[in-house]
Amino acid sequence: MTSTKLSVIISNVINRPVRALITVLAISLEVLMILLVIGISHGIIQDNADRQEGLSADIIIQPANAPPIFFTTGSATLPDTVSQDLLGISSVQGVTPILFHAQMRGSWLTYYGIDFLSFTEVAGQLNFVEGQTFSSATAKEVIIDDLHAKSQNLGIGEFIELKGERFEVVGIFRNGIGGRVYLPIQSLQLLMDRIGKASTFLVKVNNPEQINKTIGQITGSIENIRVTAMDDWVTLLRNERPKAYQAFLNAVIGVAIAVGSFACFLSVYTTITQRTREIGIFKSLGASKTYIVNLVLVEVLILCVIGLISGFILTFFGQLIIQSLYPTQHLVISVTWIYRTILLVLLSGSLGVFYPAIQATRKDPVQALAHD
Repeated sequence: MTSTKLSVIISNVINRPVRALITVLAISLEVLMILLVIGISHGIIQDNADRQEGLSADIIIQPANAPPIFFTTGSATLPDTVSQDLLGISSVQGVTPILFHAQMRGSWLTYYGIDFLSFTEVAGQLNFVEGQTFSSATAKEVIIDDLHAKSQNLGIGEFIELKGERFEVVGIFRNGIGGRVYLPIQSLQLLMDRIGKASTFLVKVNNPEQINKTIGQITGSIENIRVTAMDDWVTLLRNERPKAYQAFLNAVIGVAIAVGSFACFLSVYTTITQRTREIGIFKSLGASKTYIVNLVLVEVLILCVIGLISGFILTFFGQLIIQSLYPTQHLVISVTWIYRTILLVLLSGSLGVFYPAIQATRKDPVQALAHD
């Protein structure tokens, strides 16, 4: 790039600070929108996988018609007598039933109804940082993890409302094992009118080497269930998603990209359209079409780079703010999506340049100079 061309570009940016600022802002918002939507979506998946990996159970059993990946709802259930059937298998050491209830209150939250004694034997001990477990199997009490307590500003003795009933917080445990909110399974069964029902069963085997054999025995003895090794379950959470969920995720990401890219394109397009008279001056001085398009393209690419840097800075601060306000919300932004965002911004910026710039260079210099 010649020093003359560079000085012209710098002069254009400096002499039209509002126009340049609007373009940079549009690009920054595109970056922010794409990366935060991606980060939140992937963060939900990653956080869920991490917490399920914290469970020390060996096998997970669900109804055949249960949602294929996430602990989300208690609508698909099995009789809790399945526990006795499972305990009748010689290689099974322990079984614990879980009933789920999902609720949207500010954010998506799944309540776990558990039998505390069997849950800790199969899934692992909860590390209490404050308080204790339920006082009885039917108590209107909950225990919550420390991140949920911080996020909702809850302490021991305070209450959580669920389906019109108040449940007292009696314990706070360190996050990382299964759910964020636990309550007695019998209490949740009564509340949801699911007496004698469970959404999932976690199984502990005597010998980890017998997991596959035990899965075969369970599948052969109990009908209408889906049986998965816990390691495979976590792998599914991390790497695979149901088609419906993936379609939803793609739609959300697509909207973010479309809105952001359109804002960037429109800002650049408007900027170049308003420079028709300027382009006419260049043509009257003998500048070629290639020179003019190249000049405008370089200027926009410089603004794109500034917008990208600003967008990454805004994303970083946005991530800090979200995780400060909502400690349970994890954001995972991969290097791959950073590269994709850079490509999308440069592409939308370039598309916004070429058409109006080429159209303007095709005009007669006299007509271009007369353009308002």
